[in-house]
Amino acid sequence: MRLRHIEVFHAIMRTGSLSKAAELLCVSQPAVSKVLAHAERSAGLTLFNRVHGRLQPTREAELLFSETQKLQTNLDSIRDLARNLARQPEGHLRIGCLPSLGLSLIPPAIEAFRGAYPRVSLRIQTRHTEELLNALLTRDLDLAVALNPPARPGIASAELGRTPVVCVGPRDEAAGDAPMTLQAFVEGDWIGIGNADPLGEMIGNALEALGLDGHAPAVEAHTWHVARALAARGIGHALLDELTAKSGAEAVTVRPVTPPLSVGVFALWRDGGLTSQAGNAFVDVLRAHFA
Repeated sequence: MRLRHIEVFHAIMRTGSLSKAAELLCVSQPAVSKVLAHAERSAGLTLFNRVHGRLQPTREAELLFSETQKLQTNLDSIRDLARNLARQPEGHLRIGCLPSLGLSLIPPAIEAFRGAYPRVSLRIQTRHTEELLNALLTRDLDLAVALNPPARPGIASAELGRTPVVCVGPRDEAAGDAPMTLQAFVEGDWIGIGNADPLGEMIGNALEALGLDGHAPAVEAHTWHVARALAARGIGHALLDELTAKSGAEAVTVRPVTPPLSVGVFALWRDGGLTSQAGNAFVDVLRAHFA
């Protein structure tokens, strides 16, 4: 099957009809029917049966759809890349960040930046780390900010500074802001954030290095702000970066941990350097926050 066959096939599978597939692809219905017929001949398969006037995918079509979804996703990314290349935005900076940084680090940075560059418009998006890296590669973002991001070909990074990892608990906690040892942390009720993201992986490695990885969390929340909200209600303690710990609505107690841990805050952009004065200026504003 050719790429055009796969594109039409996916459109039919997604919409359920030739007419809606034609509308999605901005072509005529006869053109879609012709490509579908050619695809079936080329593959030697019947992909759809007509049942009461509707297209019913065959078992072969369902298997083929499952196997070609990754290819279709890559094609969509290529289209996004081509569209963003054509835009060549000037006087406009597209910034992505983790949700927690969108509530803590980014607002004061934008305030300072807008004071110096009032004619540069900004678009702010919050995404998770992998989504930020993908958006940079497809040129949907000019700049991203994340915690300890993994290395990725085609992506350059610079550490802006570091933020401590802290223990978060309910506001009325009797211990106040006294340090929490990692051993005492895992021996009590604690809230894990998993190890699928860089912060969770770093915390997991630190516990393993101290021989404390045999203690299971009472609750695991893969969203940092959910972990913070649970800790605020006294369900358990959570280890989070200080920026996240201080950015939520619920009142919490934030305590240092021993031995101390910290996580790097990084600016990310495509290889080749930031091409605009505004992008470099925004990185300088972020770096000044940690200075």
